[in-house]
Amino acid sequence: MPDVSHHGRVPEQIPDHLDFVGRGWHPLLTRLHEQLLAVNPTYSVQQVKEKYGTLRIYLYTGMLRQLRMGNVEWPDPAQSARYKAEDDAAIALVHAAEQESARTCEACGNPGEPRGRAWIKTLCDNCAAHR
Repeated sequence: MPDVSHHGRVPEQIPDHLDFVGRGWHPLLTRLHEQLLAVNPTYSVQQVKEKYGTLRIYLYTGMLRQLRMGNVEWPDPAQSARYKAEDDAAIALVHAAEQESARTCEACGNPGEPRGRAWIKTLCDNCAAHR
């Protein structure tokens, strides 16, 4: 469980946002959650959604994360460097998960591909046939 902020709030993390996307992406998001915890146990999610058939994951990062947790002190150079390293690692993990979602059926988790014109969903052949 993540640390509680100075104001007693627990930062929202990926498990709090699973209901906003299909079940097929839940294992991908659970794996990303574990990876992000290793980078920073207090990482905080702004939004998780599907857009144009792929995952979109928006995190509060760096100084913005610290402000959201109630820390109004400007970071010293060492803290700034740590925030940047954490942010770079988190951004790379999120980007990889978003790319993987373009090959993963949002409904069932099997290999899939983006389908549709007006509303794009990444689906496998079976789920696309039953849509």
